[in-house]
Formats: sequence, structure tokens, C-alpha cells
Amino acid sequence: MEERKTATYEITSEAGGNRYRFYCDVSGALVCITKPYHADTPKEELILAWEKEGRQHFNKCRKCGKWIIDAVYNPVVFECTDCAPFEYETRYCKSCGAKINVDAGERFCPVCKKKLHYEGG
Repeated sequence: MEERKTATYEITSEAGGNRYRFYCDVSGALVCITKPYHADTPKEELILAWEKEGRQHFNKCRKCGKWIIDAVYNPVVFECTDCAPFEYETRYCKSCGAKINVDAGERFCPVCKKKLHYEGG
């Protein structure tokens, strides 16, 4: 299977060329509408519109290859939230079982002093 070079898109033809609408591959949100472009081939035109206006608004999931917006991108692992959902914060220390005040932003257990780890959700 060939790797996709751009996010999902639609083309709107106008007198001055084609406008491209780029969408997030996970959320489906409309992210960018380009100015009209015209090139020798449709492929060249698409790449031109993508590189000039679309690409800057997206991240690429390194696992599945989807083009995604920041809201559905897990920057810790460079993957979309379909491949790597955001993790939930620890509520109890896994070492000693002490209850943790998540709102306090604690990174170490107040009882056993071990580093807190986060659970996937």
C-alpha cells in the first residue's frame, strides 16, 4: 500500500484554479481551505497546495500514517489518539497504594517517595 502524502481532502473548482479543503483523518474536522491553485498535473497541484498551505496544520502519526490535528495527537509518542490514547493520571501509588492528590500535581508519592507512574486508559 502506498503511503499517503496528504491528509484527506476535497477539491472545489473555481475560475482561478482549484481550492483544496484538508480534513483531519481522525476527527474529520475541516482544518484548512487553500487559495486557488493551478499546476501542470493534478498531482503537482495537490502537492503544491499541501506544501504551501495545508501541511503546517497537521501532525503525522508515526504508527498508522494518518494526518491529524493537535487535538487528536499524542506528542509523547508521536501518534494519533486512535493508536495511543491519552493516559489517565494515577490516583493511587502503585508501589505502596497511598491515595494521590492528582490536583496537586504530585510526581512522587508523599508516603513512600517513589516516582509516580501513569496508567493507560
